[in-house]
Amino acid sequence: MDVSKLTLAGQINLKDISEGKKFYENFMEMTKNPIKHNEEFLLKLLDDNKDTVYGKKYDFANIKSIKEFQSKVPVTEYDDYIEYILPMSINGTKDLITSSEVDHYCKSSGTLGNPKKIPLSKAAQKSMQECTIAYFKALAANKIGLDWVDSKAMNLVELSIETLESGATYGAISAKFMFEFKDYLNELFTSPFEAFFPENDTNTRYLHARFGLMDKNIGMVQCAFYNFFLEILRYIESDWELLVNDIEKGTIDETIKMSNEIRKSLTEKIEPMPERAAELREIFKQGFDNHIVKKIWPNLAILAGTGTGGFASYAKKIKEKYTGEDVKFLYLGLNASEGNFSVAYDFETTDSIFMPNSIFYEFRPVESEDLSNLLTLDQLEHGKDYEIIITNVSGFYRYRMQDVIRITGMLNNMPKMEFLYRLNQTVNLAGEKTTEIVLRNSLNKAEKEFGFDLVEFSMYPDSDTSPPKYKFLIEALNIPTDVEKEDIRRFIQDDLSKTNPSFGDKIKKGILGEIELGYLFEETYLLYRDMMIMKGTSSAQLKPPRVIVNESQRKFFFALIDNEL
Repeated sequence: MDVSKLTLAGQINLKDISEGKKFYENFMEMTKNPIKHNEEFLLKLLDDNKDTVYGKKYDFANIKSIKEFQSKVPVTEYDDYIEYILPMSINGTKDLITSSEVDHYCKSSGTLGNPKKIPLSKAAQKSMQECTIAYFKALAANKIGLDWVDSKAMNLVELSIETLESGATYGAISAKFMFEFKDYLNELFTSPFEAFFPENDTNTRYLHARFGLMDKNIGMVQCAFYNFFLEILRYIESDWELLVNDIEKGTIDETIKMSNEIRKSLTEKIEPMPERAAELREIFKQGFDNHIVKKIWPNLAILAGTGTGGFASYAKKIKEKYTGEDVKFLYLGLNASEGNFSVAYDFETTDSIFMPNSIFYEFRPVESEDLSNLLTLDQLEHGKDYEIIITNVSGFYRYRMQDVIRITGMLNNMPKMEFLYRLNQTVNLAGEKTTEIVLRNSLNKAEKEFGFDLVEFSMYPDSDTSPPKYKFLIEALNIPTDVEKEDIRRFIQDDLSKTNPSFGDKIKKGILGEIELGYLFEETYLLYRDMMIMKGTSSAQLKPPRVIVNESQRKFFFALIDNEL
């Protein structure tokens, strides 16, 4: 391939592939003896941090094995670090929990109330860039070739970033990465800067869709979660005439929300594209039910993002209706503000493999409440579920992530895993312990049984009623006119009772009340998403609240129940 003839996007993609190849090959080698590399990582990390305040407190200097580490250092949660994070983020105090420089703090997920400040060291950033950019591009080149290389990507993140008193930045890690090469964004991605770092009330769905449709040669779509891409496709389906008219004329329809300054800035970047508009108009007139994505973007090869756990249903809908088998799905593994815990090893597989040289892992079997005998990578069993506990390079030690994973097999000697749910999204009103995955599966079955399109759902565990009960709220499209709400409600309750016999038994005994079901207004979850982004939550971390866990969420969703349905 003649590099000199490539676009800037193509040249950068090839550079990333070249750099990622050695990471990919090294990583595959580590799968042969992962616990060896994981222990080496831990011991080096402890040695590097032995002179920190935390390291001195727990005698890092004299820890020479995993067992000594487990016996001397306690299992922790976020509150255990507040006394260190406050002076770090306010005053820039160093060497408290990590010797590595911390110049960025991540906001935690916006579904659980006030966001936290998660320290992210420069060492962690380097590791994350290697495995999220270079590694996965090298993987793509190895598995599907290079046809996608010389093209821009559609990237669907929406971000915000601010500066703390210490001078460190604060926001999603992707915001820091994107902001650092903001001058090149238009060369790498279809969406404009105004979509990545939007002002309040800017219609970013329009911007992502419109600028994406303008570029016929897109090779990859990148999104934090697959529901973002589904959201864009649904927007195109409902508003394609407006989008095509604007592309044809080089205008921005006056109904599209944005400030006058943003409208002026964007208008200067676009020109009339009558030929592309005519092409798109013919495609859209044929309908959206026959894998339209490859007609819109014939060179699109990769859809990369999170499509497991609570996002599996979105991946299924995208593939069944919009892409078919011609676009390869790359599920990016388990990632969080605290680090990247696993990476993909192939396309079209929902499991992933651990990264033994960037995180030290411990595991609690979910059937046990015992935190005194945690397991390591070499002790995991196929088919079993575990809470993952991590030690990272940013100052968290034996930190409970609240994430539950399942071991799905082995790659060489490396366990393969799949994310299931978060512990704080488990409902336990009366000892029944219903997980978010069980709730989601029952709703997906109801969707299939009654032939409607489930956009999203939330469930409020109401402990203030007597007896306590589950209150489901769903946003759904195309509910058949002959389907009664009571039919869906009864189906969900019966399915939950079969899946979780403890739930069903408590319903029969009156310990739990019968479930309630409410229909939400159309676009409720889009409104929730926009509201949270306006409050400073990054779309890269914003997940739908499947279990309503605080009063602000409860008030928001219950205020949007459509009582006429």
